[in-house]
Amino acid sequence: MRLEKSEDKILIWETGRQKNNICYDSTIPITNYRRGNLASYQAFLESNNEMSEATKIANYLGKIIRANNIPELIPTGNYWINSHLEFLKDTIDRYVKEYGLNLNPDFQRHHVWTMEQRIRYVEFTLQGGKSSPIYFNHENWMGSGEGEMVVVDGKQRLTSLLMFLNNEFQVLKELDTEGFGFYAREFDFIPNDIIIVINDLPTREKVLQWYLQINKGNVAHTIEEIEKVEDMLRELKGE
Repeated sequence: MRLEKSEDKILIWETGRQKNNICYDSTIPITNYRRGNLASYQAFLESNNEMSEATKIANYLGKIIRANNIPELIPTGNYWINSHLEFLKDTIDRYVKEYGLNLNPDFQRHHVWTMEQRIRYVEFTLQGGKSSPIYFNHENWMGSGEGEMVVVDGKQRLTSLLMFLNNEFQVLKELDTEGFGFYAREFDFIPNDIIIVINDLPTREKVLQWYLQINKGNVAHTIEEIEKVEDMLRELKGE
C-alpha cells in the first residue's frame, strides 16, 4: 500500500497489481468500508504516523483483534506413517521395543472409554471410518533417536484398536448368525489404515502445551482432566 496526503484528505493506494486502485479515502464515511479492511488500514496509518486518522478508525471499530496477533499453535510435526490396521500391533510393539514408547504417560487420561465405546469405534474403523491421527512425541525423533516416545493424543482409540487386535473383544455382532460377533483372529483381512504422526518437541513443557492445545477444545475431556495437565505445566514453569 502507498499513502497519499493532501490538505483535505488522506488516500491509501492499493499497489502491486497491474492497475493500482484507491482502497481508502478519508472523505468517504467509514461505514462504507468493511470492518476487516479498516483494521488493516488502521495499522498502515499507524505505521506511517498518521495517528489522527488511525484513531478515527480505531474509535469506530472499538475493540478488535487482528489475525496476525493470534498466537500460532505448536506444529504437529512433519513425520507421519500410514499403518495398516492389520499390522498396527507390530508397529506399536516395535516402537515400544526400539524407542521406549510410553502408552500411558502421567499427563494422559486413564482408560475412560467403556467397552461399548471401544466396540463402536473399532466397528467404525473397520467400516472405513476416518478419525484424526494418533499423535506421538519423541524429543530426538529427527536426530539421535535417544529419549522416550510418548502418546500425546489418541490413547483411547489406540488402546481400543490394540485390544481388538489382541482378541480381547468381539465386533460386528449383527453379522454373526450366532449373535456373538467376531474376534480379530476370525477376520480373513482387516481393512483400513491408521495415521500416526510423530512430533519432535524437545521438552516436556512443550509436550504438555501441545497436549493442552489439542484437547482444550475437545468436549470429550473433562475440566478436571485439563486442569491436571495445566497444573503439571505450571509446576514445570515454577509458577
